[in-house]
Amino acid sequence: MNKIKLIYFSLVVISILGILVAPYGIVNTMVSLKYETENIQDCVSNVSGKNLCDTIRNLKIIFVFCLLLLVCLIYFRKKILKRKSNKED
Repeated sequence: MNKIKLIYFSLVVISILGILVAPYGIVNTMVSLKYETENIQDCVSNVSGKNLCDTIRNLKIIFVFCLLLLVCLIYFRKKILKRKSNKED
């Protein structure tokens, strides 16, 4: 397996894992937001002192980025993988 294919499939796997893990992290952080703050509008956790709203926002960004990356990788699959194989011939 050449280097381009290895990088391509690694990016596909990473983006799929990001798509699966980010929603879990969002739900987990929302549960923390409910039980670790006095008001739902308060974003700072009483337990850890972290800003939970920033964490939720960052996980949403990661989810969208991984989704767009996966769509682009699938859409341009032939161009990405074919380019390297033509150079080798």
